[in-house]
Amino acid sequence: MEQKLLTVFPRQEQGPVLHPHPRGFTVIAGQPVTRTWRYFAKEEEGALLASGLWECTEGTFAFRFQHWEFFHLLSGVLRLTPEGGEPLLLGPGDAATMEVGFSGTWEVVETIRKHFVTRYVAG
Repeated sequence: MEQKLLTVFPRQEQGPVLHPHPRGFTVIAGQPVTRTWRYFAKEEEGALLASGLWECTEGTFAFRFQHWEFFHLLSGVLRLTPEGGEPLLLGPGDAATMEVGFSGTWEVVETIRKHFVTRYVAG
């Protein structure tokens, strides 16, 4: 099978919406609704590398990362509080990485959209 060497993300969301809430997501306040569009996925050396677009409406949730992730906020406002740490206010243009085991509280102040790249290891 030939490997696709370039994946261009569409300007508007396309395709099926994946699972309503990611693993490790526990709602604390409000009724946040998430939508995920995965545009790239590849299994490599026992891990799944994936990327796409993620959206979440207003609300607060606890999250414990079971995967590595890089994200870049396209729109919205997020107050991210690492467990035992100080809150960070993130908005359009901000980017971050999170390691497996990172935990904290996400307060979506204004609906967010982000591009993401994740790496899940089976186990």
